Amino acid sequence: MLARIRLTAFSIFLIFYVALMGIACLPVILFGREASRRTVKLWAKMGLFFLKLITGISYRVEGAENIPQGGAVIAANHQSMWETMALYAIAPKPVIVLKKELASIPVYGWWAKAAGNIIVDRKGAAKALRALARDAKASIESGAQIIIFPEGTRLAAGTIAPFQPGVAGIYTAAQAPCVPAAHDSGCFWRHRDGEMVPGTITLRFLTAIPPNLDRKKFLAELKRVIEAARPDLENIKVGEVATHD
Repeated sequence: MLARIRLTAFSIFLIFYVALMGIACLPVILFGREASRRTVKLWAKMGLFFLKLITGISYRVEGAENIPQGGAVIAANHQSMWETMALYAIAPKPVIVLKKELASIPVYGWWAKAAGNIIVDRKGAAKALRALARDAKASIESGAQIIIFPEGTRLAAGTIAPFQPGVAGIYTAAQAPCVPAAHDSGCFWRHRDGEMVPGTITLRFLTAIPPNLDRKKFLAELKRVIEAARPDLENIKVGEVATHD
């Protein structure tokens, strides 16, 4: 019951916070992409602060020396909204890949577009993948870090799933390094039962995968290193790991 109360309290706060800050800061959009990105980064940092204050969920970063300072791909497992905020707050010049549906949300979607994030239509098949690769390449060439979640959707902690090909397309088109990241946010911000449990999320930035690997080899290596570093899998026996088809 208490875990659900925390979730409800933070959800209400987040709705009002996004609406109030998003509307109050709208004039910033007129100053261009970089000003908009800085504003969204501030929103993300404040979101993490209030998440700790309201729910008791904090985080620690391991491998901070691996955080890219120039153009690169950051690929992470996806378990909750937390990593969306955290990676955006931490990356120096973040660009996140968002579903088209999220970009349609009033206020949130306005800022997502203004900050230069990449909107992808998951129903667009090959055409959407080509557009994603093209936009990501341009962002990386400008020195940005593309944040992408290769699983394609949020999964419960302890669940493994295939990686979608979009990340390999970005990696290949951009000819940029890819920094894998692994975390256990779903152990605290639970996707399956919608509860929030106080504790400390571990976020690990791993050694960059160099550019120009074969696509299949890259995707296999990315999946291997992320799953090997995921804190939520460390204490789970192989036979107990849930799979997602």
